[in-house]
Amino acid sequence: MAAGQPPDAPRRSPSVFLSYASEDRQSVQAIRDALPSLGLDVWYDESALGGGEAWDQKIRRQIRDCDFFMPIISARTEARHEGYFRREWRFAVERTLDMADDHVFLVPVVIDETVGETARVPEKFLTVQWLRLPDGRPTPAFEAMCRRLASGQATEVPPPKKADFTPPKADKKATSAPAQYPEFPRQEPGQSARFYGQTAVWTVQSAWVAFNRLPRWVRVLAYIWLFVLLIQRCQSSSSSDEDKPPHVAAPPHVTRSDARKIKDISEQYLRGSDKADLAGLAEQIARQFPEHASPPPGAGTALLAIPFRAPAGDLQAKKLADGVFAQVYGQLAIAQHGKVRLEPSRVVPVDPAAAAERGRANHASYVVYGAINNQTLDVKVIESEDGSVIWSKSYPVQGADAATIAAEVQSKVPPPDAD
Repeated sequence: MAAGQPPDAPRRSPSVFLSYASEDRQSVQAIRDALPSLGLDVWYDESALGGGEAWDQKIRRQIRDCDFFMPIISARTEARHEGYFRREWRFAVERTLDMADDHVFLVPVVIDETVGETARVPEKFLTVQWLRLPDGRPTPAFEAMCRRLASGQATEVPPPKKADFTPPKADKKATSAPAQYPEFPRQEPGQSARFYGQTAVWTVQSAWVAFNRLPRWVRVLAYIWLFVLLIQRCQSSSSSDEDKPPHVAAPPHVTRSDARKIKDISEQYLRGSDKADLAGLAEQIARQFPEHASPPPGAGTALLAIPFRAPAGDLQAKKLADGVFAQVYGQLAIAQHGKVRLEPSRVVPVDPAAAAERGRANHASYVVYGAINNQTLDVKVIESEDGSVIWSKSYPVQGADAATIAAEVQSKVPPPDAD
């Protein structure tokens, strides 16, 4: 009983302030008409006014004096980024600052399938249970809740029964409060490193909260995209591994400085008076890189390098074949740590079996050879033991770059310890 109220005075009915967008007026009228029969007085604006100092003061007074504030939430309120109802919502939230956390004041009502966790409403609305009234039609659960409010017995707003209204699956979490953003760390004097670390953690946590506030379908698409990306990366890695022979380790490395020296040696070799002076090429490599000199006769080798062949009489093709071979041999001599033998013969084998026989005669585990045929340079790496081809590729003669081809061929030859 209120202070100063006579004992025999009639009990005042609790009042409800209905706040809504003008587009929802028709649906809200059904709610307005039901409230008095349920023991609640209702303040319902039927005017078209939307501003002015006197009007604003009246709205503030009504929200300050009402017992319950019932915001009507819908797709129409979602669509409007401006509206007087949003000011009313803010007034109501400001009043809750002076209330106990367990005091019932906000009674949000949804009249369509708007999802709570993504709705454009004040965060305070998300901390209480929402009621769903399809098209504004009162349900038994709504009526029971209003009677409890009218009797003063309600301590919390109960959820609607499934028999009254079953929300869409996407709305299951609509009535629960979303995760809150973490508080930004405070920088203390002399604690810069700690502050930056805490800021990094805050950034990750805030990003996760923002992600979880996205619509469910957006998050599902993001998870699917990440899963597909992971599968593609795994397939790409598997495909790259399949391109390598199973016994091949990581290819040896030739520095840029060594590659430039080899290119210079190759150009000197091509400018020489005798283009067939393969021994001179090997000597130049040995002088520049003595630790990678060719092995002595009869010693076991990792690789036999056979000069590349060009069609007879085609000087341009011969120049390309000699230039590429000179750089291939130079890079292999360095990468294979002095275990590459240079085949002095200019007679290039025409098939893997003949090349393998040449490799076995020179006690080499592998053989690299090539030839220009029909405007392509065909390069092969084979095993001497059985003549199996472990790698091959055809390069177009037009626009061929000797250094690029040499680097790729060198990377495909098994390292010295692979055998």
